[in-house]
Amino acid sequence: MTQGIDLTGISWVRLSFVDVFGVSHSMQLPAERFAAAVARGEPFDGSSLEGRARLLEVDMRLRPDPETLVHLGYGLARAVCTVLTNDGTPWLSDPRTALAMVIKDTGELGRNYTAAAELEFYLLNASGTPIDGDGYFEETDSVGMKVVRDAADRLASYGIAIDSSHHEAGPGQYEIDLAHLSPMRLADALVLAKHVVREAAAGAGLRATFMPRPFAGEAGSGLHLHQRIGSQLVRDDDVLNEEGRFFLAGQLSHARGLSALASPTVNSYKRLHSGPEAPSAAVWAHLNRGALVRLSPNMMGGATIEFRGSDPSANPYLLLAGLLAAGAHGLELSIELPPALEEDIGIFDPAASDSARFEPLPRDLDDALDALLADDVLVDAFDQQLLSQLVDGRRAEAAAYRMQVTPWELDRYLNEA
Repeated sequence: MTQGIDLTGISWVRLSFVDVFGVSHSMQLPAERFAAAVARGEPFDGSSLEGRARLLEVDMRLRPDPETLVHLGYGLARAVCTVLTNDGTPWLSDPRTALAMVIKDTGELGRNYTAAAELEFYLLNASGTPIDGDGYFEETDSVGMKVVRDAADRLASYGIAIDSSHHEAGPGQYEIDLAHLSPMRLADALVLAKHVVREAAAGAGLRATFMPRPFAGEAGSGLHLHQRIGSQLVRDDDVLNEEGRFFLAGQLSHARGLSALASPTVNSYKRLHSGPEAPSAAVWAHLNRGALVRLSPNMMGGATIEFRGSDPSANPYLLLAGLLAAGAHGLELSIELPPALEEDIGIFDPAASDSARFEPLPRDLDDALDALLADDVLVDAFDQQLLSQLVDGRRAEAAAYRMQVTPWELDRYLNEA
């Protein structure tokens, strides 16, 4: 036992953390040093937090959160870490610290906020193609469903409640639904869930990908978040109350800036704007699954405010921090909620309506980053060094993508001149 924590049978503890882009990293620590790490932090090279923008080595510390400790089997445990400076103070550019600060700054809202998550992904065989051609909610007990059940069982054994799982719309595409958690616990759980799904897939000789849209012409993979603030936002008859309207209006009013956090890669914008169920504008609805935000008649505990603009490539700490900051701004200013739009946005003419007005979501990553930097509320919610690392790294990605000559271009233009 270490400070009341059961380390029986544990030889090593994996200290897990994410970089600014949401990519998971870890270091292994002998179990007998875990108590000291909890008390003072374990030294490590903090430049890894910069991800692909990594330059110079920086002495930092990892402080594991003992409440996140889970036994993985075979003498190994795992704990999620907060990053400290070398003098032991929280590092403001750590994504987990960023979320903790927003939770604190939003007060009662942050304390009462919970969300459930629909995590979508594809399972691929050794050649990189989907493992099956099954359809939406297919009943076949396929290899893929066995992998998904294995992953769900492991997550449940780690204390992460799973609401359901099923085959999604694309070939070889699946979904695991995580039950409601506080924002920090949900972000921690999403990082772990992706790792567990990958491990379960690898154990079956497969590969799992959380790429937003890995195949042209097939469904993209989303990360839908079902948000609640206790019972404050939705009445018993599944109608938004005044606070719920303000909260939702805040997220819509910051939707373009949020896109850089919710859909943070070049590939993300091949999922958005791609079909009737992919968001393309800052609108809300009850039934329209192409809306960015939907009042979803969730059967487990009542309706939820479902944010549909994010995908699994998002850094969950920054995404949840942004959603909280945007919702809090709507409540603070009592922002008026526009009318719901139940029509297909692709055929809707806003010029013909006196009431429905909306902004289109960014069409590409550069557009989203511009919108983030122009959004004072979101900029003020994050440490400036963190924001600079995020934006600079994603700008570099977008620039590298623009330099590529794709097979589509060669097919189209090579012999045209």
